[in-house]
Amino acid sequence: MPPSLAEQLAAVKDRGTCRITTRGRRTGKPHTRIIWFAAEDTVVYLGTLNARRDWVRNAQKNPDVELDFGAFRLHGRLSTIADAGLESHARGLIAQKYWAAWIASWFGKGPERMFRVDQLSVAG
Repeated sequence: MPPSLAEQLAAVKDRGTCRITTRGRRTGKPHTRIIWFAAEDTVVYLGTLNARRDWVRNAQKNPDVELDFGAFRLHGRLSTIADAGLESHARGLIAQKYWAAWIASWFGKGPERMFRVDQLSVAG
């Protein structure tokens, strides 16, 4: 029996980065970037220091994204976290994982925007 989604994400949660692929908001062409992430159960959290980055603007236009963890790829739907409690939780996960984010949090700095990727399915 293949591992569950939660088991797959647990296996890669300590990886430093993953690749996100979005579709260009004008061209529709795939754009791939390396980003930080935090995985918890069957949800992936992402943050950005600059909400004007191309991958963010692309995902706002078309929220269907692909995440490549090396061992496997997932399709999902990216959404901006609007709930203050969930945003704080996601920021905490990122700060726990990345020392630079943890230090920045001490100075009141952090991601400009936080996201969650839901509706995850294994990419073929």
